[in-house]
Order: sequence, then structure tokens, then C-alpha cells
Amino acid sequence: MTNSIPFIRVALVLPTEYASARDVLHGIIAVTRERNMYSKEPAARKHSASRASISKRPWQFRVFRGIHGHSAAYLSRWFSDWNPDGIICQVEDDRMARFFRETDKPVVEVFERHGKVEFPRILPDDLAAGRLAADHFLNKGFRNFGFFGDGHLPWSGEREAGFREQIERVFASRRAQSNGNGTRSTGPSRAFTFSAFERENRPAATALGGSHRRQSAAMGDWLASLPRPVAILAANDLWGFELVQAAREGGLHVPDDVAILGVDNDELLCEVSYPPLSSIIIGGEQMGRAAVALLDRLMRNGRRTIAEPARVPPQGVMTRQSTDVLAVEDPEVAAALRHIRSHAFEGLSVKQMLDALAVNRRTLERQFVKILGHTPLEEIRRVRLERVKTLLQTDLAIYEVAVRSGFATPEYLATSFLQATGMSPTEYRRKFAPRGRWDNLPA
Repeated sequence: MTNSIPFIRVALVLPTEYASARDVLHGIIAVTRERNMYSKEPAARKHSASRASISKRPWQFRVFRGIHGHSAAYLSRWFSDWNPDGIICQVEDDRMARFFRETDKPVVEVFERHGKVEFPRILPDDLAAGRLAADHFLNKGFRNFGFFGDGHLPWSGEREAGFREQIERVFASRRAQSNGNGTRSTGPSRAFTFSAFERENRPAATALGGSHRRQSAAMGDWLASLPRPVAILAANDLWGFELVQAAREGGLHVPDDVAILGVDNDELLCEVSYPPLSSIIIGGEQMGRAAVALLDRLMRNGRRTIAEPARVPPQGVMTRQSTDVLAVEDPEVAAALRHIRSHAFEGLSVKQMLDALAVNRRTLERQFVKILGHTPLEEIRRVRLERVKTLLQTDLAIYEVAVRSGFATPEYLATSFLQATGMSPTEYRRKFAPRGRWDNLPA
């Protein structure tokens, strides 16, 4: 069947049962609307399918829903009936890779599979996601950490590597900073613990592919073996959800005994968890935008060269009850952290905090650096900036964002934000625009 209709036909072959893939679809929708790729003038009908005419033809999508359990033969029948010009897909196995290769169409692969790299790829920055998870827990004062995932999966291994490396780096920095200030290293009390389920419990790890009862028992045994309080990164939200269930079944309290953080921010899965599961937002919508731009270039120039994958950074942590806890033993530091979280957005100063808590400034700052690696003033600024990032994903005016996050003026907010992130509040808002802002874009 020839493609005589003046459209650029793009096949979207994604596991839409997962929130991460649905987020990619939202990004694809947004960028095609913004670029007006849906509605070109009918004059495009006069053009052939040459590369020069690509940019003058509107895009049309077909979504192949759910790729698990379907064969390449099924895809072949679907493609022969529709004959797409380009493909955005997740490749699950070698048979699918071979099928996409044999279509001789431009292909953009999203996410990562185990196997040979054959197509240009847009991937989440899994190392950065691991680092972000580490910072989330480190800022809460944790010293005991765990990772739950499957080291055979590249994305899981990278999330674990980023998580552990950031923890090691921060604790090494704290130790050096403490010694540099003339204080003696306190040895084991300043160390951290780290446990990886899959690597350290190889026999039990086989339960991941077994019955729910075996899986839950293996998870429960591992959780019970960890020092508490412990902060655990699960490689995805599904495993995070199951860890929360296993902890509850084992009599452990989430988050006081075990704080659990997932990845992907599958909102339905996170909310059905009890307590609700905190999760890293991996940037699926930005991946969708990048995939459209890359496929557009491939179709224009006809090249299939494979460069290094484009890595999309995570966009933050959606904090819910499963990590809403402070794991700080020092009573003065814990009290200061609670005070900062309650009053940072009211223009709180360090002096005001010290007056309210009646503590010695030098002692408190020394303990802050020892436990958290930064000063109370830096913590106040960090908490405010995290609030700014959240508010910038709404339609609030910048002035209102400044007021609600404790900055005296929008100008002071802009200067502080630029120093911390390397971009202005407006640039951040544009880059991380929530999908609610797409509703009024041209159709």
C-alpha cells in the first residue's frame, strides 16, 4: 500500500500500560501541537514524499497499545496495513529490533533494553535519577540505605550506581570537611551502610520471578535484616509499591522504620500504595518532545547514524508519605529542620530560627555540617528553591511564586534561582511545563 495521503505517518509502539510510556505520549502530543505539526495547509497534497517535502506535511500518529506479549509477526501485519514513515518505539527483544531494522524506516528508540544498540535513542538519565534519590534521603539525615532492583537490567543498574556513588561522594565530602575544620573524624558513627537486594541476596532474588507469596517473603526478610531507620530506592514504582506492602506485612512502619522511594511517578500506583509512595519524575514528557525532534531530523536527512543517546534528566521528586520523615538523631538539628520546613516560606532568617529554638549558633552550624553537609542557611535556601520548582509548574505569576516561597522580591528569586540551577524561573517553567498548560495550545 503506497502512502498517497499527504501525511507523515508515525507509528508509536510503546508499552502504554506503564505511566512512563504514557508520559512520553504526552510529550509527543505537546510538541506536535506547539510546532503545528497536525494541521498544515492542504497544498501539501501536491508534494511527493521526498525529504524536501517532509516539513510541509502534517503528522499523523497510530498508537500500538501495549507491546508485551505480541510478536513481530503481529507488528508486521499492522505495519503493512498502515505503512508508517517513521517509528518511535521501545524495543523489547532482539526479534522486535530485527523487525524494526528490516522496515528500513527511521526509528527512534526510547528507554533502554538489554541487547545491542541499533537505533538512535532518547533515554532517561538513570545515573542522575539515582543521584537525585540519594540527595532526597541525605537531606533527611539518613545513614542507612538500600537499593531494590535487578542488576541485569541496564536502567536498574545505572540507577543503583548513581544512588550509591552519590552517597559515597557526599559522606566522603562530609568527612573531609569535618577534618578540615579541625574536628576529629568519629569513625564508624560517621559511616553509612548500603545493601542491594539483588546483589546480596542472590538466592532470594529469584523470587522476583516467582509467586507473590515467595516474592513478598523474600522482600520481608531483606527489609527485616537492614539497620533502621533505612532509606530504600526501588528501581521503579512497581517494586516500590511491593516493598511498601512487604514492609507492612512484616510489621515495619513506613516511613519511620523504612522510607521507600520509587521511580517513574506512576500517580495511580503511587496513590493506591499505603502509605502513598514518593517517586522520582524521570522526564518522560521531555523524552517525548526530544523523540519527535530527533525523528523529524532523521526523516529530513535520511540518515540512520547512531550517536550517543540523548539523556533526559529527572525533573524532581514527588514527595508523598512514604519518605515524609526526618532521620536525624541529634535533637537540636531535628528541631531546626522541622522549624525550617514549617517557616522557611515566611521569610525565615537564621537569627529568627535561633531565637525560636534557643540554641547556640556555632554549635548548631557545626552539627548541621556534620550530619547534613551544609549550614542552616543553606538548608533554608534549599527548601525555598524546591518550593519554587514546584510552584513554577503551576500558572502562578512569578511575583506570586516569590511571595509563596519566602523571597522578598521576584528579582531576588530570579537571581537565587539562576545561581542554583543555571536557568531563570521563566526558562525552568518553559522547560518543565506541566501538561495542564498544553490545553490552550493551537490544535
